[in-house]
Amino acid sequence: MAEWKAVQRSKKLREYLTHEGKLTFRVCAYDALSAVLIQKTGFEVVGTTGYGISASLIGQPDIGLIGFGEMLERVRTIVNATELPVDADIDTGYGNALNVYWTVKNFAKIGVAGVRLEDQVWPKRCGHMEGKSIISTEEMVTKIKAAVDARKDDNPELVIGARTDARSVAGFEEVLSRAKAYAEAGADYIYVEAPQSIEEIEKLVKEVEKPISFNIIPGGKTPIFDFDQLIQAGIKYLSIPMVCLYPATKAMIEALKALKENDFNKVAQLGVSWSEFNDLVGYKEWRELESRYSK
Repeated sequence: MAEWKAVQRSKKLREYLTHEGKLTFRVCAYDALSAVLIQKTGFEVVGTTGYGISASLIGQPDIGLIGFGEMLERVRTIVNATELPVDADIDTGYGNALNVYWTVKNFAKIGVAGVRLEDQVWPKRCGHMEGKSIISTEEMVTKIKAAVDARKDDNPELVIGARTDARSVAGFEEVLSRAKAYAEAGADYIYVEAPQSIEEIEKLVKEVEKPISFNIIPGGKTPIFDFDQLIQAGIKYLSIPMVCLYPATKAMIEALKALKENDFNKVAQLGVSWSEFNDLVGYKEWRELESRYSK
């Protein structure tokens, strides 16, 4: 049953990648609660953010300090918290092609709908940070092929996303070359980190045979494009990594400042209420279940 659900979620994710005239947001969760909220507000796909997981799990920046096991366990809790397809960030696959094969098999077993693999040198860092390095196109192609092979047993429909960080390292023409090679190697969509203009996006969509995706981060290297512009350019899948993490961080800072000033009323105003929070995390349903077993 769990395997069937995972396959169905992967099929749904594939539909979103090819839906003409529609832009689906990959809204990123950094923990189970943020995944619950993404589902409850009506979005269609949950992404995971290595940036957010690193910050929330160890309180450190996204510079390769979180390993395979830690990421797998956090993503497992996110998958378990939602009925939506989860498209998981698996960084560089944590090593060579064999490591990628093992990583993808294990992420498939916990029920993700897709994984996204990137072409940075490990230890990697957030795509909008300075100091990145990228592996060769040839090495990344072998990793993509390993990922494609790894999904065969556990979920043949598992979506494989291939990310390139070449834009800020080697320029746009290298991005275009890599995108074509990654598509040919079997990636289901190509994720371009930090495109610089709508013209770059239009050229990628036109010349690469697989769907193109990227992210929007406030203050990042990519401009905040107009929504309709992106649809006209042919973008169907857009990652929004910080929509939960940054507002939550700001709210916590404001509440803590209010508490430091002994302003209990302001603390209350800055958050949801006791009953609202209990509703969000399903307390009523658990009470009903408890009563069933108490008879």
